[in-house]
Amino acid sequence: MHPPSTELVSIVDDDPFVRTATSSLVRSLGWEACEFASASAFLASDMAARTRCLVCDVQMPAMDGIQLLDQLLRRGIRIPTLFITAFASTRVRERVRVSTALCLIEKPIDACELEAWINRALEHD
Repeated sequence: MHPPSTELVSIVDDDPFVRTATSSLVRSLGWEACEFASASAFLASDMAARTRCLVCDVQMPAMDGIQLLDQLLRRGIRIPTLFITAFASTRVRERVRVSTALCLIEKPIDACELEAWINRALEHD
């Protein structure tokens, strides 16, 4: 059984290939997906209020994923967040651990792992 397509999953990643692949995967699993090339683009959009799950790269230029999560929290917006990274260093793991994010998924993203975490995020409310 597929979840309703009204559940919006926003993907924020500066890598266009990862962004497109992740969005395609999310859509194939039955959710609505919206893509953003940067944290600032996501913040400037009106999608934060509709987003039920945020899939966000940790390391991006200008504002990283953890800074984005902090900005959202400062604005009173709590979105269950799944961080993704190609560079899961000890420092990155620790920064994610102390954040409010649900998990850190390493790239390349495993479809089953992503689906399980999105389901968990959507039940998180």
